[in-house]
Amino acid sequence: MSSSLPPESYTARRLEHATPEHLHLTSRRTFIGPIPEGWLKNHRKQWYRHYISNGVRRAPTFTAVTPLPSGDVPSAQAPSLQAIEERDGSMLRNSGQSAVLSQNATSQTSLLESSGRQAAEPEEMAPSAASTQARQSDRSRINRVIAKTGTAKVRFNDAAKIQLRARAQRLAAKGNFRSNKVKDGEMLKMDRMLVRIDITQQAIGADFDEKVSLGVETRTLDKWREFMVVCRKHSEDDAQSILQLYQTRVISTNATEESKTKKKPKAQIVLSPRKTWVDLYSSLDKTLCVWTLEGSRTTIYYLRPQSGATSVEWYTFLRAALGMRRTTTLQVNVPDLNVSLRLEDPFSNVEHEKTLASAAEGNDEALAQAVNDEKGAAGMIVSRCLGMLKESPEWTDVLNAWAQYGRVGLAWKRYDRLEWVHGAVEQRMYGTIAMAKTHDLELRPKHHYPVSAISRKGAKLEEPSPIEGFLIRLTSETGQEQKRLGRTVFKRLYFASQNQYLVFLRPARARPPPPPKMDVMNGNIPSSAQLAQQTSLTYEVDPYSLSGQHISWLNAGEGMTTEERAARDNEAEAEARRNYDMLLGCDGFINLCDVQRVRKMHKGAIPGDQNIDQGSDVDFDFEAPLPESSGRIPDGTTSEVDEDRTFELVMKNGMIVRLQAYNKSARQEWIKRLRNLAKYWTSRAKEDMDMLKSVREQNLEALQIDERAEAMVGSFAYKWEVSQSYASPTMYNMCGISQCRPIHLSGLLFRKPRRHTTFTRCPVILSDGHLLVFQDTLRSRSGRKKKQVQHERVAAISLAGCYLYSGLLTENDLLYQNRTFDSDMPGHHALPRVYLEDGWTSTDEDAMTTFVVWHAQSKSWFRSSQYVDDVRKKEDSDAKELKGEGRKTTKLKRVSQLGVTGRSVVFKARSRAERDHWVMAIQVEIERLAAAEERAGGGQDVRLVE
Repeated sequence: MSSSLPPESYTARRLEHATPEHLHLTSRRTFIGPIPEGWLKNHRKQWYRHYISNGVRRAPTFTAVTPLPSGDVPSAQAPSLQAIEERDGSMLRNSGQSAVLSQNATSQTSLLESSGRQAAEPEEMAPSAASTQARQSDRSRINRVIAKTGTAKVRFNDAAKIQLRARAQRLAAKGNFRSNKVKDGEMLKMDRMLVRIDITQQAIGADFDEKVSLGVETRTLDKWREFMVVCRKHSEDDAQSILQLYQTRVISTNATEESKTKKKPKAQIVLSPRKTWVDLYSSLDKTLCVWTLEGSRTTIYYLRPQSGATSVEWYTFLRAALGMRRTTTLQVNVPDLNVSLRLEDPFSNVEHEKTLASAAEGNDEALAQAVNDEKGAAGMIVSRCLGMLKESPEWTDVLNAWAQYGRVGLAWKRYDRLEWVHGAVEQRMYGTIAMAKTHDLELRPKHHYPVSAISRKGAKLEEPSPIEGFLIRLTSETGQEQKRLGRTVFKRLYFASQNQYLVFLRPARARPPPPPKMDVMNGNIPSSAQLAQQTSLTYEVDPYSLSGQHISWLNAGEGMTTEERAARDNEAEAEARRNYDMLLGCDGFINLCDVQRVRKMHKGAIPGDQNIDQGSDVDFDFEAPLPESSGRIPDGTTSEVDEDRTFELVMKNGMIVRLQAYNKSARQEWIKRLRNLAKYWTSRAKEDMDMLKSVREQNLEALQIDERAEAMVGSFAYKWEVSQSYASPTMYNMCGISQCRPIHLSGLLFRKPRRHTTFTRCPVILSDGHLLVFQDTLRSRSGRKKKQVQHERVAAISLAGCYLYSGLLTENDLLYQNRTFDSDMPGHHALPRVYLEDGWTSTDEDAMTTFVVWHAQSKSWFRSSQYVDDVRKKEDSDAKELKGEGRKTTKLKRVSQLGVTGRSVVFKARSRAERDHWVMAIQVEIERLAAAEERAGGGQDVRLVE
């Protein structure tokens, strides 16, 4: 039996960054039932079909680990998931590359000027015939697949194909930007970006970033607006290219054909080495800045692509267009061993001459091969580094430990921040290598968010399994019994724990997990009573059960077919999607870190209990409303409470949450598991804050600075100034990147939904491309703070199509900044702050703690190239007319309107360190959404015309 699954499958992508044990621990859940029979009456059809039928079989969420240029790959050629689990360990055993090894070597890395996925870079490259053994093996495997499957069915959209072909032409021409193969007006690179334009009368040198901008007084000429940014070949004096800003999505592939487009570019920037400069303005959010000199006036263009990888790619490309050259060495630090590795010509495999020559001629297979070669660049760097370390016997123990751990990767380090090389950054490593100017590239074991904690008494606590199920709430959000005509109001809800949050949602939106074993009744949907009988009181949900150190259903000894394994993979993905949907549909949460005790019902703990009788007046098997109904009205009133089924959450503020389960046995299960969850997550949250404090103290001591200077150093220092700083891989872990948990990041922020409003403190949860905002404080009509037991949801921001910027660029959005005068620190406006909930302190300036999420408000209709192909030859349309085919109906798509101002949602973190966490996490989610849209065929919603 074959134990293989396609590398683009959901489980394969999870195993790329995590071990099977970690997948098991972060994917398991416990359902405390049963499922109410009344709920099944209105939801059983949809619920049963979703879990029992083929509804779980859906398109994969991730792309392939090693993308192939053909469509369907035979299962015999796909690598097994067990091989993927042991891949990094195999690297340690099979790598044998030689290079220069130097302990504590100084940085020899400079900008490697090229581009990635869609660019035509004007760079000087010397393709090398040498290719490493690993890449030769990959190329041979791809060739064998192509030979078996026939002609590769590679499909690029028009924009990508034109830009990839232009890029291949320059690479094949060895970087000769003045090559006659590229004519004036031809498109070289294109992306949709957020642009702001400033002007200044001050002189700016060859470098301009956040640190330099502190001493430059500027005036905003044009606010943030979204444009299509296009770079074209353009010969003028010493310039060889020009940058154009368009307010239209219909772009001409050649500037000489201006009559084909109605709109001309709003602004043009001639990329002259004498009058134009480019720099990476922000090392955090990767905003670019291009400035031009015209007389005594300097115009500064801030360019913000959606993806950080795309931003750095443009930076490399623009510097090459301005005549910058690259070096042929790359330094990789290994902090665990305190050594530095210097790689000579690390991208020789990407520069394969024959492939580039074929790609330059427009061969689809060669274009796909060139893209795949580039996507393997990061893996080859890891392989070469491991091979170099293997040559030194002193590192044998560490390498063996890494092989046992099983996951090693690359990360960019700057001060206390780690940016893991993954996804788009990994696939376009060749272009994003320009980050070496501000970051250090490091080889590290991949760390994940801890699954254990230490209690106050010193005992080790393992992370308990999350729980979920139906409950009846008998108290209000203020922890009091609501009275209506002398009766207690109760509400039926579905509760589910996600990290330290016990989220609740209306039963109409609930999606309980299916029982482990459910009979299939010949395609007929069982009745509500039959389904209720098949569901046990409590059962475990474990998509990745373990057999030894491997996932049980991936073991060859299990005797499962490939189709059965694919079904289990689909079930695991469906379970992950179910958890995301519940979190995104929640109405609020109770923070388990605020729970002091979980106990049985104590009659008399709440005023008015003397009027409540003992009984079971509240029916558990209720009939829930349909999902499309609001379901927000109270479910009913009662004068009886069954004490044997009821338990209480005693909060640290003295309030009480009273909940009622199905029966006494279910109540005991809820009490036991909630106690463990509250105890663990209270300890885990304390350890997280202690780690944040420890990292800061360690860096303050290593750099000999105080807390006031820490924010300046963290934001503006050059990398050589902070080379001795420490970055924690546990703080910047891989869980959010690999989506191990539904919650990517959570915490307290201060939100200003519009520019001319005030900041409000609010808990925020980042999950699945959304920012969920909750109410932090409940107040009376007079504004007085009231005690509360839960946090209601007040807003949700979808990050699809959004842009993110931070730092000094947010000063125009702050409007009302802290202008306190500190006599001890002239020029410093922020006074020291302490947050009593966890003892965290901060003296950071407002701009250093702020980030802005920008999204378009105005929409317009657009005929996407998905439906209208203006590049298609006229013969195709003539042939259709001859066949008598009717004209295809034009389909319109709703897109953001370019060239107009949007809406900015301003957030402030408690400190610079916490802001960096949020910016990095939100950027990962934005890039994931952009990649998913591109795979779905949406892309940039642009139409190219000749």
